[in-house]
Amino acid sequence: MKTETVKLSQIKTNAANPRQIRDEKFIKLVNSILVFPKMLEIRPIVVDNTFVSLGGNMRYRVLTFIASLSIGEIKERLSGLREFEKKTTAEQNALFDYWDKWLDSPTAYIIKASELSDEEQKAFTIKDNVGYGEWDYDTLANEWDAEDLDDWGLDVWQDNDSDDDDSDGSGNSSAKNGSLVDRFVIPPFSILDTRKGYWQSRKKVWRELIGDMGDSRNDTLIKSPEIKYKDIYQKTREHRESLGIGFQEYLDKYVSDEVKEHEAAKVLSAGVSLFDPVLSEIMCKWFTPEKGSKIFDCFAGDTQKGFVFGHCGYDFTGIELRQEQVDINNKVINERGLAIRYICDDGQNVANHFEPKSQDMLFSCPPYYDLEVYSDMEKDASNQDTYEDFLVILENGFKNALSCLKDDRFAVIVVGDVRNKKTGFYYNFVDDVKRIFKENGAPLYNEIILIETGASTALRASRYMESRKVGKMHQNVLIFYKGNPKNISKTFPKIEFSQEDEKMFDEEMNVENKEE
Repeated sequence: MKTETVKLSQIKTNAANPRQIRDEKFIKLVNSILVFPKMLEIRPIVVDNTFVSLGGNMRYRVLTFIASLSIGEIKERLSGLREFEKKTTAEQNALFDYWDKWLDSPTAYIIKASELSDEEQKAFTIKDNVGYGEWDYDTLANEWDAEDLDDWGLDVWQDNDSDDDDSDGSGNSSAKNGSLVDRFVIPPFSILDTRKGYWQSRKKVWRELIGDMGDSRNDTLIKSPEIKYKDIYQKTREHRESLGIGFQEYLDKYVSDEVKEHEAAKVLSAGVSLFDPVLSEIMCKWFTPEKGSKIFDCFAGDTQKGFVFGHCGYDFTGIELRQEQVDINNKVINERGLAIRYICDDGQNVANHFEPKSQDMLFSCPPYYDLEVYSDMEKDASNQDTYEDFLVILENGFKNALSCLKDDRFAVIVVGDVRNKKTGFYYNFVDDVKRIFKENGAPLYNEIILIETGASTALRASRYMESRKVGKMHQNVLIFYKGNPKNISKTFPKIEFSQEDEKMFDEEMNVENKEE
């Protein structure tokens, strides 16, 4: 097979190709090819003997679109592209000359798939569009400019048109997907997917900015060596089988401490469950009436939530039982100039630290009973003898916290159901939290499902299925409201959307309506 040059008019689009490209992506592909036409020779269109495209359907559509433009329109498009602006004057003029000559006789580079059978050609149409890999967002962030990646069509979270150097996710610059200060950050749907590239990139920025990676409770959650050293576990399977030994014995005999330390560092937070800072950012922007609002938490834990609130311009106070954790929190926020404070006390005593009806939002992610035991302290909800005793502590804390919450305000509680370790049945923890708030004057107003990354879940899946348990990959974000919901529109300002956002929402709604 060799590359040939043919007239563009000779190629026919493949009506059976299911691959589509939406308007925004199509324009980005147009711009990408305009500024870098050499890609067309490197990635020729694959056609059958009748010149119907099998691979490169989108590139053919783009070339057809470009052929409909005048050289003036092409110059105007190119002049507005960042990648074009980086070129020298000579390179820019050469690009204008290239497209000026191309318009006289539009052509395309092709490869004929003559040697493929009909079935192979049909399979090629699909396989050519399948992506088996995934992006390493750490490498992308370190090696490439985020704005270039976005221009090239890769979905990443990135800041545009910043007037200052604040690009650290702090909420002081604008972004393609919305202003970090005034906008909603993530589309406000009932499903939030933390696996998305823009979410992961944004979380990484927050993690680096915060610094505290759960230092007071290392290895309280991930105890399994198969998960903690997941890459070693996967790569040494055959070797272990040939030796006839288990994974822990293999680690002890054949893996150095340095290698184990390096591999363990790959597992986020080294076995500590840390709250997602992006979720914190979303919730404070959606469910507080204004910047400067007072947010509090009667089961505060680490700094992840509070730091984000403070950096976004809110006042935050957290009640935390463990002095060790309070000391770490204060060290992290020291000299940051943020309106954050931590008080060492039992969360059940939250009303001792606030005036009645003085706070604008209650935001908490309480312990998930004994899923992760934080300490052996008597009042620690995570180490209670029974689930019922655990609920008593939570109910006392939340009941007293609600007395500190203003009327016509929201409470956001992040929870996930947990299993009874003896029976394997779920406790129905999520519904118990809903009951507690309803009985104390704050019924459920919204429920969001937070989908989480599943690397460790995948490793546990086969073991889980021995007892027919499916791997859990979500949490429940419960939003309660204290007051008259008719006052919400009066108390909370309207969230403004851009034209791009409105178009996306309209498309989503059209899909939902068709499905109904």
